[in-house]
Amino acid sequence: MNKKGNKTRRNFVKSTAKTVAAGMVFGHLPVFSSVNVLGQEKIKLGLVGCGGRGTGAIFQALTASKSVQLVAMGDVFQHEMDSSFQNVSKNFLEQVDVPRERQFLGLDAYKNVIAECDAVILATPPGFRPEHFEHAINSGKHVFMEKPLAVDGPGYRKIIAVGERAEQKKLNVVVGLQSRYEIGMNEMVSKIHAGEIGDILSTDVYYNVGKATVHPRKPDQTELEYQISNWHYFNWLWGGQLAGQAIHQIDVINWIKQEYPMKASGMGGRAMLEGPDHGEIFDHHYVEMEYADGTKLHVQCRQMDNCANRMGFNVQGSKARANERCQLLDTQGNAFWRYRDKDDRPSSQIEQDVFIGAVMGTKPYINNTKYGAESTLTTIMGRMAIESGEIIELEEAKTSELRIVPETFSWNMEMPNAPLTDGNYSIPKPRVKVL
Repeated sequence: MNKKGNKTRRNFVKSTAKTVAAGMVFGHLPVFSSVNVLGQEKIKLGLVGCGGRGTGAIFQALTASKSVQLVAMGDVFQHEMDSSFQNVSKNFLEQVDVPRERQFLGLDAYKNVIAECDAVILATPPGFRPEHFEHAINSGKHVFMEKPLAVDGPGYRKIIAVGERAEQKKLNVVVGLQSRYEIGMNEMVSKIHAGEIGDILSTDVYYNVGKATVHPRKPDQTELEYQISNWHYFNWLWGGQLAGQAIHQIDVINWIKQEYPMKASGMGGRAMLEGPDHGEIFDHHYVEMEYADGTKLHVQCRQMDNCANRMGFNVQGSKARANERCQLLDTQGNAFWRYRDKDDRPSSQIEQDVFIGAVMGTKPYINNTKYGAESTLTTIMGRMAIESGEIIELEEAKTSELRIVPETFSWNMEMPNAPLTDGNYSIPKPRVKVL
């Protein structure tokens, strides 16, 4: 066979293998008659939250299909809107139709965006997610929403209820826990479920990184504007580091275990975050969670500069172990399987391909709300345990009436955690248990 024939055959074999692997990602999805926009020349897409993650999701959604057209954008800050619009327009000129009258600014901008579109990307700080999700589903719109989905028990319960409403209406919902869409991760999880590492004995999650950027307070800012600008430093906006970052790895462990932890205990504090610029969050966390079968999940998180960083996980089985590199290792630490294909589309692109395909009706109906909400609740339970110093049962977290997100918003509102007389914020204290 000539070189051209060899190359053609290799490409065919690779393409066939890729199709099988992709089936592992999508094959488990239920098939329904999707409420879609077939028959329309364009899918009208809106963006709520024009920061880096929202802009990235729009790039991926527009890449998914030429039929997607961005028609509305919303944010609370003009500079975020302008930056996002310029970047997207420059790269997708023919797919962007967002005149000034459809660039909405303010705390209610999400309502105006949702009114203009068939599908919406929700990428604001997660404290706003339950309210925005509810409005989108009540308005009959398909939703892609970033993780985490809530920051407290009342928010979790709203997400669950609205997700069930979306199911009844057959509105597609995709959640930004992209590891579930990574082909290599799907293959590895399938091997674990097939028993290739034996019985799972323990699991570990790591999210040790540097601290988030601080945006200095401006003289004319209200307290709400300042906190939204620095949302990574406030629990009501971010949910803390377990929810805002480690949820990716925690969700993978829940996926592998095919269940969610039943209780949590932990500890944490502030070692490097000092002064009023760093809000109320802890900068280091450790939590031990326990599943129904007694298996433990150990989670360590840190936001400190100039330290050893790691983002990943370890799953220890009775015969071998697995890690975030999509590899299985024997008891001597030698990899006997690893996923190597570097030509895969990024998992965040695959999830947009699935979302847009489902909206168009070319892929099965999909609703990720359930696992997105339950893994979010895992992180809420973990934060409650860390901050209270108590053992928190899952049912306590699930039924907690503690609402840390304000019920209504205005720019000059009185904030639930405003600066004290010395300019600092009140920091959670262990042994002061409020549920």
